[in-house]
Amino acid sequence: MMRLTISLLGPLRVALCGEPVTDFATDKARALLAYLAVEAERPHRRDALAGLLWPDQPQRKARQNLRQALSHLRRAIGDRDEAAPFLLVSRETVQFNADSDHWLDVAAFTSLAEACRGHRHRRLATCLPCMRRLEQMAELYRGDFLAQFFLSDSSIFEEWALLKREWLHRQAVEAFSHLAGYYERRGDYEQARQYARRQVALEPWREEAHRHLMRLLALDGQRSTALAQYETCRRMLAEELGVEPTAETVALYKRISESAIADLQTCRLANLPPSPTPFVGREEELAELADYLANPDCRLLTLVGPGGIGKTRLVLQVAADQTGAFVHGIHFVPLASVSSTELIVSAIAEALDLPFDSHQDPKEQLLNYLHEKEMLLVLDNLEHLLPISISSACGKGEGGAELLAEILRRAPGVVLLVTSRERLNLREEWVYTVEGLTYPEGEAVGRPALSVAEGPETYSAVNLFQQRARRAYQHFSLSEIERPHVVRICQLVEGMPLGVELAAAWVAVHSCEEIAQEIERNLDILTTRLRNVPARQWSVRATFEHSWQLLSETEKDIFARLSVFRGGFRREAAAVVTGASLSTLSSLLDKSLIRRV
Repeated sequence: MMRLTISLLGPLRVALCGEPVTDFATDKARALLAYLAVEAERPHRRDALAGLLWPDQPQRKARQNLRQALSHLRRAIGDRDEAAPFLLVSRETVQFNADSDHWLDVAAFTSLAEACRGHRHRRLATCLPCMRRLEQMAELYRGDFLAQFFLSDSSIFEEWALLKREWLHRQAVEAFSHLAGYYERRGDYEQARQYARRQVALEPWREEAHRHLMRLLALDGQRSTALAQYETCRRMLAEELGVEPTAETVALYKRISESAIADLQTCRLANLPPSPTPFVGREEELAELADYLANPDCRLLTLVGPGGIGKTRLVLQVAADQTGAFVHGIHFVPLASVSSTELIVSAIAEALDLPFDSHQDPKEQLLNYLHEKEMLLVLDNLEHLLPISISSACGKGEGGAELLAEILRRAPGVVLLVTSRERLNLREEWVYTVEGLTYPEGEAVGRPALSVAEGPETYSAVNLFQQRARRAYQHFSLSEIERPHVVRICQLVEGMPLGVELAAAWVAVHSCEEIAQEIERNLDILTTRLRNVPARQWSVRATFEHSWQLLSETEKDIFARLSVFRGGFRREAAAVVTGASLSTLSSLLDKSLIRRV
């Protein structure tokens, strides 16, 4: 927690080490703190500060008042006791120390607004990272700048405060408007209404905000409340501006009165399959991937990683977070059961619910359909539909990657989000490597266990183990005795979600110590007895076998020879011991079977 916190959005509040500061002696001392904190980027001459707060006083008297106010202020915030003072004071200037241990809500709010303006995205209204920033801005905005605080004898200070207030007010109104629209497109009408109401509260004469709130209430089945909101709008317009509602508002009122609201819905579709288990961890990955998808230059994003690393679960969460961001929705295309590249077109069409005309080429029909669409296509498990090697693809017709490249050329509004154990190696591709969940790398049996303060939720692999273990055995508890063994299990599988889940399923039969010992002997315990799991995920060995079958004979030979190395190898050593070329090593790297460390 920051030592000094200054809140100027809404009523002025100051706290020192969490305790409210109220002993400022005068409002001029409060005003001085507010001004210096907001205008902290430069030193201010004492004469200028005196003229700001005491414009009608003679200069000598105004400077004397400033000295007294400054003394009151420094005493109130304990500034003389600080090694790094909050105020940098000289005989001629005063400046707020931006490097001091403090927090200012206006600075945080402004930084978020500037980050939104500087962020590269397709458009602000559908940019998830910027929506998160706007949510933080909405939380910071308790009310107008220096609400209920006035200096009646200082018009210069009031003019400064008014300009700041109007700019911050405008940023808040725009934030509430964008957030209301964002949550409406996601179908979360309750959250959308909260932001729309805050917008109306800030500007009760803003007719567009009233219309938005009417529409949200109607879409949520609150017809009577929506009609009452129209009456509120009409009354406010009459009182504030002396005008009647516009024709657009009246038309919306009539449609709601007649229950003709079907065409009001702007919620955008997503055909994502439900997940059988809660999503765990990966906050950093979610934020990074959302930033990639917001970038207009990124139209093909491939999540690459070995089998069992959690690519599918991650991509589903990423796609779910994008709900509402694409005009024509989000469409999930499972490819694990697709046996040949010729069937990819049909799989995509099925996900889009697109019927084909038997007299036309299916691929052309798909491309024509996608041409003017703005959507996110999620293609899961593409690796087996890629050629075994780049050279093997030459002269053998179109593969999965080539179809995606053509979609990108013919459909400029389509974004492709792909999971694969292997890179697609297309010019348009942005690659994101998926790694294991976090786990305590330096702790295990014989070393200090997880601290009570740290908690298992600190590490997502441990958290996942605990969650899955409780599903398998209701009496499981992450006790002090079990913790180091759970940590060891997570270390042995390197945070791989599949490995963690398969290990956790055995807690009803074995202790965590026994599970860890069995994994150290061999991987055969890492199997599942679940009936509705894909064959490639029955065990860690099955997962590896699936990747092994996608290798060329040369790659299999080199990969087997690389097994003599323990703990990694240098490229030069691999070349000497196994005869591996740089091309073969690169191919194994692309296929997630070796990695750079």
